Amino acid sequence: RIKPQYKAVELGVEAIETPKLRVIKELQRTNEQFPLVELPIRKRRIPVAMGHIYWDPRRRSLKYDVIEPVLSKQEKEILEEIKKMLKEKVDIPFDRIRNKNKAFAYLTKKVNEIIKLIKVKLSPTQKLKIYYYIYRDFVGLGPIEPLMNDVNIEDISCDGVNIPVFVYHRNPLYGQIETNIVFRSREELDNFVLRLAQKAGKALSVSQPLLDAALPDGSRIQATYGTDIARHGSNFTIRKFTTKPITPIHIMYFGTADAKILAYLWLAIENGSSILVAGTTATGKTTMLNVLSMFIPPNSKIISIEDTAELRLPHVNWIPEVARPGFGKSAQGEVSMFDLLKAAMRQRPDYLIVGEIRGKEAYVMFQGIATGHPAMGTLHADNFAALVNRLTSPPIELAKAMLENLDIVVFLTRVKRAGKTIRRIREIIEIVAYDYKTDNIITNTSYVWDAKNDRFIAQKSVMLDKLAKSMGYNIEELRHDLMNRANFLNWMATHKIVEFDQVAYNIQSFYTNPYFYMKRGVA
Repeated sequence: RIKPQYKAVELGVEAIETPKLRVIKELQRTNEQFPLVELPIRKRRIPVAMGHIYWDPRRRSLKYDVIEPVLSKQEKEILEEIKKMLKEKVDIPFDRIRNKNKAFAYLTKKVNEIIKLIKVKLSPTQKLKIYYYIYRDFVGLGPIEPLMNDVNIEDISCDGVNIPVFVYHRNPLYGQIETNIVFRSREELDNFVLRLAQKAGKALSVSQPLLDAALPDGSRIQATYGTDIARHGSNFTIRKFTTKPITPIHIMYFGTADAKILAYLWLAIENGSSILVAGTTATGKTTMLNVLSMFIPPNSKIISIEDTAELRLPHVNWIPEVARPGFGKSAQGEVSMFDLLKAAMRQRPDYLIVGEIRGKEAYVMFQGIATGHPAMGTLHADNFAALVNRLTSPPIELAKAMLENLDIVVFLTRVKRAGKTIRRIREIIEIVAYDYKTDNIITNTSYVWDAKNDRFIAQKSVMLDKLAKSMGYNIEELRHDLMNRANFLNWMATHKIVEFDQVAYNIQSFYTNPYFYMKRGVA
């Protein structure tokens, strides 16, 4: 045993309860249990796998346990025999069955046939266990399938062999949590990563060890295969696809933005402003882009271009397009975002949405903005100087003068505050003009986040002045319009109108008949 070099010193003062200590006390009281997997049995849904989040006093942190049915030695043997026979009997690939209930019904039918064939007697409980593990391993994603069913998980990641799988929880108090799922051997983890690639319809091998793809449910998968480039062995991160899109009201509840900021952005979008959402990794750029897209006028023709399909819009007149990688070493048949954007420009869209700007497609997008096609997109950049540098450096290489066609940049941040991980709009910058003499972009900050008091401060807006002149309003009339929209958003928040379909319906109704809400004192 190593002796400590220094002895603890008694300070002689009472401990002061800081916000961080209060959060730790709250975490220590955490003890949540909830169903993760429910199977449809005789018109009922029976929970068979549970989740348990609790404070682990030994590790002094939260733990996430997946609780699955326990199998006896005999049940394990029967399960393996059924699996072996099932592989021979199954005549369709499950990836083609989008409806999991249909896949489960097909599997149970086949399992029951095998049980009769091998002449084993199983109780209803034993059958349920067998059904679960067959479903988990044939239709689902094996040991992490229960985690894929937790709507409160954002990311699932495994760093290597004998390292616990971690999840990133949506609860700002929780953040990263260690689970009880561990891949115990290199072979098990390698096979699992290969299976992920197969589910995504991609090839993965020692010669091509990197995977960036989408799973059938839309979740993003990033994986590395083998030990050649990953010292701990194969690894993966799955960014889960939310079944219910985040709405403007959600981000008001989260504190990411307030009603006044959203009303300001709504007015800008309605009047054809082009907007970039910028920030570092995991700040919620794509989520914010989807939220802002909900403010596009209902009948507008929208074309979205993405690397991986993530956006979900309520608009009927929407063409979602996704880039496609080529086949084989020559990448024959590749359809890039650049190709899609060029084609989109010929379809006369009212709005262009680019999931993430990375390369030469930015040139087409900015040319489109210059010719009167409003556009929105996301970009990795922490501040305005970094954003200009990214857009004007390889591989994008835009002329700096082209940036004056952009109207607004929304910068997002993700920080720890009093032990909680929070996301906020850090600032909103308006592009005023390009100074040809100094080669500088002239900007104006219209909103800024006061981190100390966790509130948003409105500053003078050049864009509102421009809009007032172009619309024939005086600035007070425009501010009244902004207040109407903010009141309308606050009304939805107060009445818990949160879900995607409800919010979309009300925003579209506001467009077609704003007086309906005004008469009722909503706006």
